[in-house]
Amino acid sequence: MKTDKINRLVRDFLHRDMPEEIQRRFRRWMTAPADRETKDAALFQAWKELLARPAESDYRHKLPDIHRRIDMLDRAGKKSRFISLRRFAAAAALLALVVCGEYLFLRSRYERTPSVCLVTAQGSKGEFTLPDGTRVWLNGDSRLSYPETFDAATRRVRLDGEAFFQVRHDASHPFVVDMEVMQVEVLGTEFDARHRAGTRYAETILQSGSVRVLTPDRKSPILLRPDERILFDAQTGRIAVSEVSAGDYCSWTARRLVFTNKSLSAILVNLERWYGVHFHSEGNIDLSAKLSFHIEYESLEEAMRLISRIAPIRYDIRGGTVFLAPE
Repeated sequence: MKTDKINRLVRDFLHRDMPEEIQRRFRRWMTAPADRETKDAALFQAWKELLARPAESDYRHKLPDIHRRIDMLDRAGKKSRFISLRRFAAAAALLALVVCGEYLFLRSRYERTPSVCLVTAQGSKGEFTLPDGTRVWLNGDSRLSYPETFDAATRRVRLDGEAFFQVRHDASHPFVVDMEVMQVEVLGTEFDARHRAGTRYAETILQSGSVRVLTPDRKSPILLRPDERILFDAQTGRIAVSEVSAGDYCSWTARRLVFTNKSLSAILVNLERWYGVHFHSEGNIDLSAKLSFHIEYESLEEAMRLISRIAPIRYDIRGGTVFLAPE
């Protein structure tokens, strides 16, 4: 696509009212890999034009319109799930929006405590390094916000979605992950955390080290050991801790999945994370069956077609759920 056309599309979206369907199309187009550098340049130019405007008081009357523009980044019809987006909108004309690969990177330079928000599109992943050296892998359709510098007593981040953390050890500054219904505190460790705002379940899987997990209405934290998983039901308040193979829950961070004589049940756990879906078994399926294959660039449909050829199962993909039945 020509540069002038991309520039025009970005300007039109920022400065004109757009129907909901056009907003969805624009979101998909912006997160697609095609013309990445040109899209980046167009957004940077729009940002510089905003920064060149007069003082904030001169454009306050435009904030509601800019706010609507920002909300296009969220799913249509749902309450915005950007952790700090409402605060960004308060200084929206000074918001930096940069599209990087298949994830969005937002930085607010004009808050009292400058913050960063990382956002991955559905079906994509991102790998990041936080200011303290902690490494984070963000799964698809997820958001992570944190201060631009960790200068408080705790290194606190907020997660909506799923992320795997390799936390840099710092005994004097605990690392805290806040989710809507769960809080995880560590000093230095590797773990996976998952919860989407407004959903029922939150979970943490520990791969190494130790973590303390807090849930609402619980006074004392729960200490996890490696290869343990805690699942919290926000609806009933029930907490379940179980032994698992942490690697199965964290393998989505790799560039490819390699299964060698792996049980079908373990494979399904891996694929749930990899594709962001849920598997529902119907009938008497042999989940202990051992399979060997690898996944790299295959779509969910291609992966399920492969499995159905080497295991006696049928599958039916309906939205975010894959129904399995014996052949």
